[in-house]
Amino acid sequence: MQPQALNFRLCFFMAFLFLGLGVQLPFLPLWLADRGLSTGEIAAVLSGQILIRAFGAPLGTFLADRHNRPVPLVRLLPLLCAASYLVLSFMQGFEAIFLVAVLAAVFLSPVGPIAENFAMVESAKAGLDYGRQRLWASVSFIVGTLLSGFALEVMATSAAVLLIAVSYAALGLAGFVLPDVKPQKIAGQKIVHARPGDVLRLFRSRVFVIFLIAVSIAQASHAMLYGFGSLHWEQLGISKGMIGILWGIGVSAEVVFFFFSGRLVPRFAPILLILIGCLLGVLRWTATAFDPALWLLVPLQTLHAATFALTHFGTLHFLMQNVPVALRNSAQGLYTACSAGLFLMLATVAAGPLFDAFAGRAYLAMAAMSLVASGLAFAVMRLSPRAPAAGDASDSRQS
Repeated sequence: MQPQALNFRLCFFMAFLFLGLGVQLPFLPLWLADRGLSTGEIAAVLSGQILIRAFGAPLGTFLADRHNRPVPLVRLLPLLCAASYLVLSFMQGFEAIFLVAVLAAVFLSPVGPIAENFAMVESAKAGLDYGRQRLWASVSFIVGTLLSGFALEVMATSAAVLLIAVSYAALGLAGFVLPDVKPQKIAGQKIVHARPGDVLRLFRSRVFVIFLIAVSIAQASHAMLYGFGSLHWEQLGISKGMIGILWGIGVSAEVVFFFFSGRLVPRFAPILLILIGCLLGVLRWTATAFDPALWLLVPLQTLHAATFALTHFGTLHFLMQNVPVALRNSAQGLYTACSAGLFLMLATVAAGPLFDAFAGRAYLAMAAMSLVASGLAFAVMRLSPRAPAAGDASDSRQS
C-alpha cells in the first residue's frame, strides 16, 4: 500500500478513536443519575470501569500479540462495546447497570493501546509522521463532546447511552479501512507468538518496572483535574461556559502538540520527553493549587500538551525502542492497565477526601506525584541512557 493511502486510512480511523469517549465521559454520569442511581452508586460504576482496565487491557493486548493480528480486534471489540451499551440502555437497578457497564469497559480497554501500537509500527515502516495521525484522535474527543452536548439539548438524557453505543459502533466500522497486516514469515525465521511467560518476563527488567511506575504515576496525577477540576473552577466563580472552554483549551493544546511532535523523535530520547512532562506537571499542579485567576488558568491548561501528551508520546516511543516487537501490544496494555486503570483509580479515590478537606490545595498532592514520577524518570535515564531512535527499533532489548 502506498504511504499516502496508508496515512489517509490511519487518520480516518483515528478520527473515530475517542469519539465515544467524548460522549461517555461527560454524559454517562448524567444517564446514571437519570436512572435513579445515587452519587455513591454512580461513583462505583465509574470506578468499576476504571479498575477493569487493569484486567481488560492486558488481556486484549496479549491476544493481539499472541495471534499477531491486531486489526480484527480493533474491529470486533468496539462493536462488542457498542452492543454492551445498547443492552445497558434497557437496564434498571444498580447491580444490572454496574455489570453491563463494566462489561462494556472490558471490551473497550484494549482498543486504544492496540490501535496506537498498530499506527506507530505501520507509520514507522512507511516513513509517516504518527503524531499527525494521533492528533485526529484528540479531535474526535472534542467532536464527540460537542455533538453529543448539542444533541442532548433536544433529546432526553436517557438517549445518552444510545449516543455512546452509536459512537463505538462507528469506531468498529471505521476499523475496516485499516489493512489487516498478517505476519510475514522470513526465510529461516519463525513467526514469534507471544506467551504469557514472555509478558511476565518484562517485569524482570528493573528499567521497565521503574519506567512503568513513573509514567503511571505521571498520568494518574491528572486525577484531581479529571474528577474535581470543574468543581474547583466553579468554586472560584468561573461560569460553566468558561469551564467548557478551559477543557477545550487543554485538548486543543494536545492536538497542536501532536501536529508538531514528529520533530521531537530524531532529536530527543523518549525518557527525556517523559522527564520534561513530569517536571512540568510539578509546575502545573503547584500553580493550580493556589486558586489562580482565570488569566493564569488559560496558560496552565495549555500545559496539558506536556503533562499528558508529551508524557504519553514519550512513553509510546520508549516502548518502541525498548520492548521486543512481539510484545509491544502487551507492553502498551500494561501501561494502560496501570496508568489509566489501577493508579488512576487509587489517585481518584484519594483525591475525593483531599478535595473535601483542602479544596484546591489538594492539587499539591498531584504535584508531589509528578515530583516522584520525575525522580523515577531520571533514574531510568541514568540506568538506561538511550540515543534518539530513528524509526522502528524492533530488535532492541531491555537493559
